[in-house]
Amino acid sequence: MDGLSAAASIITVVQIAGAVITYLSDVKDAPKECKTCRIEASFSNALLLRLEDHLSGSNSTEPWFADVQALTRKDGPLDQYRLALEGLLAKIEPKSKLRKALNVLLWKSVKDDIARVLMRMERVKTLVTIALELDHL
Repeated sequence: MDGLSAAASIITVVQIAGAVITYLSDVKDAPKECKTCRIEASFSNALLLRLEDHLSGSNSTEPWFADVQALTRKDGPLDQYRLALEGLLAKIEPKSKLRKALNVLLWKSVKDDIARVLMRMERVKTLVTIALELDHL
């Protein structure tokens, strides 16, 4: 995977996380888990954007570049995070006014999904932080 493909993968995840953040921001009286998810997704996006920015200004021959490629490969950590975000978004995104009203009742069933996404976020944040630190060695 070249730098452009890796950057595109990162941007895709940032956009999906942005949709999750937007929806969770609009939920009135959101449960604690939703607020936590929104905040952590914002932190993850900031790290991912930093990585993407760093990647854009880098050379693919730099040693840390292979580590970034490993993060962004198919079925890699970033891809798994994307899938978890898409699954969560599919459950919480209102498709209609009725669905929006039902979401209030469904938050308990979404709690487990949010917990899984939070675990993925932590993993991705850790790996991205390590990748960014490797560049400074």
